[in-house]
Amino acid sequence: MAEVLNFEHNGITVNATESPEAMGGLGDNVIGLVGTAPNADPLIPRNSPFRINSFTTQGLLDPTGAESGTLFHAVYQILKVVKVPVYVVIVEAGGAAADTVNNVIGGVEPVTGRKLGLAALGGVPEDLTIIGAPGFTGTKAVASEFASFGKRIKARVVLDGKDAAVADQVTYSQELGGADLGFDRCLLVHNMPAVYSKVAKKNVFLAPSSLAIAALAKVKQWESPGSQVTYAEDVSRVVEYNILDTSTEGDLLNRYGISYYARTILGGFSLLGNRSITGKFISYVGLEDAISRKLVKAGQKAMAKNLTKSFMDQEVKRINDWLQTLVADETIPGGSVYLHPELNSVEKYKNGTWFIVIDYGRFAPNEHMVYQLNARDEIIEQFLEDVL
Repeated sequence: MAEVLNFEHNGITVNATESPEAMGGLGDNVIGLVGTAPNADPLIPRNSPFRINSFTTQGLLDPTGAESGTLFHAVYQILKVVKVPVYVVIVEAGGAAADTVNNVIGGVEPVTGRKLGLAALGGVPEDLTIIGAPGFTGTKAVASEFASFGKRIKARVVLDGKDAAVADQVTYSQELGGADLGFDRCLLVHNMPAVYSKVAKKNVFLAPSSLAIAALAKVKQWESPGSQVTYAEDVSRVVEYNILDTSTEGDLLNRYGISYYARTILGGFSLLGNRSITGKFISYVGLEDAISRKLVKAGQKAMAKNLTKSFMDQEVKRINDWLQTLVADETIPGGSVYLHPELNSVEKYKNGTWFIVIDYGRFAPNEHMVYQLNARDEIIEQFLEDVL
C-alpha cells in the first residue's frame, strides 16, 4: 500500500504555550562613581568597576584607616543614607591635578582597547541610574564628558559647582546647558558640605556633589531629592534662604538650575533644588530613564518575531497592562498604549519597522505652594447672627 501522505499521528499531541512575561517594576537606584583611592586594597582592580554594597567592602577603599582619596568619604556618606549598590572606578592620582582629571575622564587604551576612567563605567553589569565623580566635575570640560556619558547610558549626573560666590556660580551655570548635550539630566550643586573625619578629628569639607548623590539615591528615580535633610555639619558658603522670599540667594541659585545646601526648619542642612541645569525637573528625567530601560529589556526578547496581528496586539496589551501598574502604585497619574495611526505604513512594515505609542503623565514635585488667605465679612455676619 502506498504511504498516506496526509497522515500525521494516531494519538495525542499536547502543545503548551506561555503568556507574555510580566515586565516587573522599574527597579532601584544603582550608583557609579569615578575617583581616587590611593590606599585601596590591592585586590580591587584599578580602572575597572568594583561593586560596593556594605561598609565592609567600603572599608577596602582604604584599609589603612587614613581615609585617603575622594571615593572613601563619598561612598561612606552614601551608605549612611541608603543601602544601594555603588560601583567605583579607581583611577591613579597623577603628579599634577590636571593629570588626575585626565585619568577620571579616561577613554580607551590604544593598545589593549581597555576602557579607562569614566568609560569603564560602561562595563557595569547593572543599570546605573546615577553617576558622578565628587571632586572632579567642577569644570565645564569634565561636566561635559559626564553629561554626554549619562545621556548615552540613561543615568542622571550629579556635578560639583565651582567653589565660588553665588553670582559667579550663576555665571558658570550659564556656560553649561543644552538638553541635546545631556545637561538636562545634570544636577549641579553649589556649596561644599562638611562632615566629621575620625582621622582629622574635626569636620572636613567634601565636594559639593558628595551628599547630593546620597540624597538623590535615597528617593525613587521618579521623585525629587529636594528638601532632603543631609548629614552635613556645616557648609563652605552659607546661602541665604527664606521659604517666603523670592529675592534670596537660594532662590537665585534655583532659578538657574543650581541646587545647594542650607539650613531649614527641618533641622540641619537640607539639599534644596528640584531641577537640572536646563530647568527640567530631575524627577522627570529619572522617570523617563526608568521607563526607557524597562522597555528596552522587555523588547529584547521580542526581537525577530513575525509581525503578526496577534503578536502586535499582544505587545501593545503587555505594555499597557504594565503601564497601568505604574498608575496603580502612583508612579504616574495615567497612561495608555496604542499603535501609531500614521507612522505605521506599508513601507515601514515591509522593512520590519513598527511604532508603538506610549502616552503617560508625570507627577510634578511640590515646588511652589500658594496659600490663599481670604478675610470674609460673611463669616463675621454669620458669627454675629449666632451670638445675637
